[in-house]
Parts: sequence; C-alpha cells; structure tokens
Amino acid sequence: MESKSKQRQVLMVEDTASVAALYKSYLNPLGLQVDIVGTGQEALDMFKAAVPDLVLLDLRLPDMTGMQVLESVRRDYGNVPVVIMTAHGSIDVAVEAMRYGAQDFLIKPCEADRLRITVNNALKQEQKEDKTPESKQGGAQYQGFIGNSLPMQAVYRVIESAAASKATVFITGESGTGKEVCAEAIHAASPRNDKPFVALNCAAIPKELIESELFGHVKGAFTGASTERQGAVELADNGTLFLDELCEMDLDLQSKLLRFIQTGTYQKVGSSKTQTVDVRFVCATNRDPWVEVQEGRFREDLYYRLHVIPVTLPPLRERGDDVIEIAHALLALMSLEEGKNFSRFDNQVTNFFNQYQWPGNVRELQNVIRNIVVLNDNDEVTIDMLPPQLKQRNGAEIASTPSEPAVSKPAVSQSVTPSSMGGDERQAIEPLWIVEKRAIQAAIDACNGNIPRAAGLLEVSPSTIYRKLQTWQEVTGSK
Repeated sequence: MESKSKQRQVLMVEDTASVAALYKSYLNPLGLQVDIVGTGQEALDMFKAAVPDLVLLDLRLPDMTGMQVLESVRRDYGNVPVVIMTAHGSIDVAVEAMRYGAQDFLIKPCEADRLRITVNNALKQEQKEDKTPESKQGGAQYQGFIGNSLPMQAVYRVIESAAASKATVFITGESGTGKEVCAEAIHAASPRNDKPFVALNCAAIPKELIESELFGHVKGAFTGASTERQGAVELADNGTLFLDELCEMDLDLQSKLLRFIQTGTYQKVGSSKTQTVDVRFVCATNRDPWVEVQEGRFREDLYYRLHVIPVTLPPLRERGDDVIEIAHALLALMSLEEGKNFSRFDNQVTNFFNQYQWPGNVRELQNVIRNIVVLNDNDEVTIDMLPPQLKQRNGAEIASTPSEPAVSKPAVSQSVTPSSMGGDERQAIEPLWIVEKRAIQAAIDACNGNIPRAAGLLEVSPSTIYRKLQTWQEVTGSK
C-alpha cells in the first residue's frame, strides 16, 4: 500500500528551459514529481542520488548526445523506462534509441495529451514488466498491420505521433512492404478518418494522363475528354491524398505539384479557373528519394516540401516472428475465402519461412499462401506444398549456409577467378555473411559492446548492425 501512494519521480533532460517548463506544466495533472536538468552530466548525477521512475530524454544536449546518456543508464541502472524526445528530422535516431533500449519516443513539439498518454503508458509498463510482451504495444495488430516486432513498433509510434498533424508523411521501403497499408493507417488514425482517402499510383499511369488524373480536366481539354472530370486532389478534399511511387512522376508535373502544395490551389487541365482544396499528403516510393534528387530525377525543392516526417518500412526478412504471424493470418483468411480447411504449418514450413529472405516481402508471402491454399487441400501445410520456384530460389542459400560456424580464416587478398582456383582453394573461400559477421563482431569487441560506436567505425547505420545481429541470432537459435 505504501508504494501505491508514493509519488512517482520523472526526470526530464531538456536544455531549453521554456520547453521544459511547458512540458512540466502538461504533466501537472498526473501528480508526478518532475525534476528538470539541462545537461547529460546533470542527469547522470541525479541518478547517483536517486533513480527515477521514468526519464524523458532529449536527444540533443549541450555536453553529450541523448544516446550516450541512454547507454550509461542502461549499463548502470538496468531497465529504467526512458522516453526519447526528438524533432521530426531525428526520427531515425529515435528509432535507433528504441532498438538500444528506449521504451518509446515523442516527436517535438508534442501536445499535452500525447505527452500525458505516453508518460502514463511508460509508467504502467514499468509496473507490468513481468506480464506478456503483448501488453507493450497493444497486441499484434495495428491499423491493418500484423506483427509486433521492434522495427514495426517504431513504425506504429511514428504513425500515432504524426496522424493528428497535417504534416506530410513520406514512406519509403522495398516493394511489397505495405506502404499503402501504412498510408491508410495514418489516415485512419487522423482526424480526417471520416473523409476520403484517395490513392494515386504515379507509376501505373502514362505521363500524358497523370496530370489529368491528379488535377482533373474540363470537357474538350484533349482528344477523348468528352466530359468534365474530377481529379484526385478534388476527390480527396478535406481528406488524405496518397501519392504512391512518387519518384516516377514527370519533372514538369513535379513543378505543378509543388505549386499546389505551396498554395493549395490548382487548375484542371484545359481550364483557367483556379480551385482550392484542403488535403493532407502522404507519399511513398521504393527508391531512395535523396538519390533521385542527386541524380536529377526528383526536384530538390519538392523533396524538402514532402520529406517532413519520414517513415521507413522494414523488409519482411528483418521482422523476426512477424513472418509466421502474418502467414497464419493469411492462411486463415485465404482458407475461408477458398473454402479450404488449412489451419497450421508443419515445423519444416515454419523453419523455411523463417530462413527465407522474402525479396518480395509481404506481397510475396501473400502470393505463396494463396498458391498453397488454391492448389492443395489439407489441415496442415507441408513442405512439399510450397511452390517449386520458391524452393529453387532458396536452394542456393541453403546450400551455402554451413551447418556449423566456420573457423576463422585469413581473407584472400589477391585477385582470383573461379576458373583459376583449384578445389582446395575454392573450399578456402568463406561465405560473405561469415566474413561480414566476423568484421562486425571485431568492431563491437573493440568498442566494448557499444554498437552505435562500432557502426561509426564501420561507416554503417547502427540499424544495419542490429538487424544483422538479430538475423544471425535467429539462424543460430533455429539450428
């Protein structure tokens, strides 16, 4: 009973005094004791005096980075809940912080309700640490997504934080990762959810027609325009306009789109009349938009207009147990649609799905499950039911993956070709993943386990190392 009535302690690490005072006032109704410090060192000194129940940690501090503070807290004080506070441009770093042990993150500036909800959830989670992991992020389904892996939890948090705003969200990710599902989730979580959601695929429409599809046209504007037509921007008025594969858009139309975004006004093709609408933009591409800018295929000014809140969808191969969870959901749905009795996968299929790289991501998994359900009839999916092309595609990977970790061998420095090597020399060549694993492990050891620092030495993103470590751990665990 005593611990129930004890006032919870929150440490806010924020160097802008006015922001700290504002956020503290937001938290007043929760009855918390909020202490404010302006530097990372002051925060660590506060920990020595008394360990707080929760830390609200700004990523940018005058004396050290928020990541360094987080690293020290995790190393010396275990699982104290830490919520990262970050501006829009630092979302990728906040996601890294979650992988490194932060419980959640907030995008600044944040509203009072969002701050209070996040703090409440963090404190409740700290009390329920021994309960199932499903309590952490509201179950395994979220706005059309299935799966509760850490990379997807980060995506869900960005959606929740960005949904209430009108700021443009720019979604990137490989084909088949669910970019349109993400756009629909943003719309569904926004105040515009009862208004239209209009999707336009810029790659699927000939460039001669895309302006008409986007802005509409008047009767007689061009050959075949027998009636006046509403464009996507007009249909999406007061709602959300989703521009998929945006980097495929013609440069001339990009300039018209930029003017529309800046002013909210547009003209139908063939009309001199200016019209005004209110739309919220969500964009997506499977390319790297900044590379497209550098190579002259995408306008830089349009990039800065649209790339406000970036969301990167992880490929299926980096989502761990989500693969099997999605497969089970698809199996149930498609069995119902096709009138079949499938209800489970045997162990061989589960292992295969976990080890396969899924180059086509969730879309490929959907196609595989549909193929199995349509062409077979059973209660259980067995390995012989997998499409032949799937097993052939995975054959090289299976053949090249050793059953035991290879012994370290010196790297081959001279240039060689397969035809110039004898049988023994070919045997001495290691699979690339083993060489890569050894290099990453050496860097981590050299940095005393500090993964962000190791990533800096290797000149890669920390997320790359986290993903590879997770993949290797899953492969090792499955053997």
